[in-house]
Amino acid sequence: MKDSKKVSLFLNTATKVLEAGLLYGDQALEVKLGNPKTALERTNLGIEMLLDSYDLKLADVDAFYCLLGPGSNTGIRLGLTIPRTIYAFNPKILCFGIPTLELMTEEVPYAAISDRNGNLYFGERKEDKTVALKRVDKKDIDSLSALPSIALEADDTMALDSVKVKDIHKVRILDLMIAYRSKFKDFSADEENYLPEYLLKI
Repeated sequence: MKDSKKVSLFLNTATKVLEAGLLYGDQALEVKLGNPKTALERTNLGIEMLLDSYDLKLADVDAFYCLLGPGSNTGIRLGLTIPRTIYAFNPKILCFGIPTLELMTEEVPYAAISDRNGNLYFGERKEDKTVALKRVDKKDIDSLSALPSIALEADDTMALDSVKVKDIHKVRILDLMIAYRSKFKDFSADEENYLPEYLLKI
């Protein structure tokens, strides 16, 4: 049963590993649910397992955090749909989102994630703190070798195998989500910009 502590739910459905996390006051729990292509159906079970650990229900969730892409289109759609489900139980839930590469460049100025064809989505954090995004074709990945360092997801084997940079900063996305939750944008009162138009029609 919930007490006065805030309950925050984190869901990474955009990158190479489907994972969920729960922050209950200062206590954090995380669960990996496998490859998003084969484990999407287990998302609800993972969330239920996290909530059950503290005898909580969906209605107890105060805030929801997810990634806005780039990444798996199906995964991003799933991550954006779940807060709408929770809204049915708790219309006061706060919804937060952040672009994937914006989150990944919080610790180093460059980051990349691979797509299913071996190309990269590449992000560079500028001096004004904005993040410039571009697509790098796999034939051009060697052009990144001059970078001093780059953040890559620890489970993104395709990017880890193809990017030859001296300092590879391996990151766990869920850990970044929890650590940098203050960097997420609050979309609670701006649903149209949080959820893509097609999702509003579900």
